[in-house]
Amino acid sequence: MMKSEIAALLLGVCAWAFFGECADSGGKSASEKIDFPLSSAEAKRRQVEAARELQVPVEKDFDLGKGVRITMVLIPAGEFMMGSPPGERERSDNEDLHRVTIEKPFWMGKYELTQEQWQAVAGKNPSRFNGAKNPVETASWNDIQGFLEKLNGGQRGSPFALPTEAQWEYACRAGTGTRFCFGDGDDGLGEYAWFLQNSQNTTRATGQKRPNTWGLHDMHGNVWEWCASPHLERYDGSEQKGAEAGGNLRVLRGGSWLYDPRYCRSALRYWGVPEDRTGLVGFRVVRSTRASE
Repeated sequence: MMKSEIAALLLGVCAWAFFGECADSGGKSASEKIDFPLSSAEAKRRQVEAARELQVPVEKDFDLGKGVRITMVLIPAGEFMMGSPPGERERSDNEDLHRVTIEKPFWMGKYELTQEQWQAVAGKNPSRFNGAKNPVETASWNDIQGFLEKLNGGQRGSPFALPTEAQWEYACRAGTGTRFCFGDGDDGLGEYAWFLQNSQNTTRATGQKRPNTWGLHDMHGNVWEWCASPHLERYDGSEQKGAEAGGNLRVLRGGSWLYDPRYCRSALRYWGVPEDRTGLVGFRVVRSTRASE
């Protein structure tokens, strides 16, 4: 078989997988359909059901001290197709479409971590664009590890962490399989994101734009968000792992105030050097959850 024929066959398989018809590494047969994408009503129902089973609210505040709290949203467990289908507009060739299972529900920050939240834990604010409710930026991936160490030192229960790349995309999509959490077109992005065309060259206070179905704000735009996972040219399972997976680069997701819509897509993968500090990059935290919390 010629290389062109093989490539065409693989593209066809990936497109087929997007609609849930092919087997995956989890051993599911071709006759089993992945229940994805979801309607917004079904995605929300699953979130509420997960909260009921865990006997926790959908949103919960955690105390950071000094009168500052962080609001986190419960993200239900589930399956989704990570990456983008071959026909997605402005797709990058490292967005290989594949099935991922998020085995356990988790908490995720409703907003990107703000400067007042950073200061409550770490003291000094490193940000270039000052504003208590603006996302903290100019913090390297390594700086954030120190912040998390301090944050977890004063917390009971499971620790805060950066999301894995798989957790990030799953949370961003909120059941969708489209370019953005709301659909495929660029026209609606301004309702959900601060990006090149509307940011006026600065970060903005978190939570001013519409949230996705699961109640998460600014998953598109405002600042790029660091993930725990290493950045590799192709998905190999490390997207579901954290810092222990190794690698010299770390994943960035979501786009920022300086980037156009194609960089804000749900599947777009970017990267940064762990030592780098820039006004374009911030983060949000996740936390595992147990029924006993």
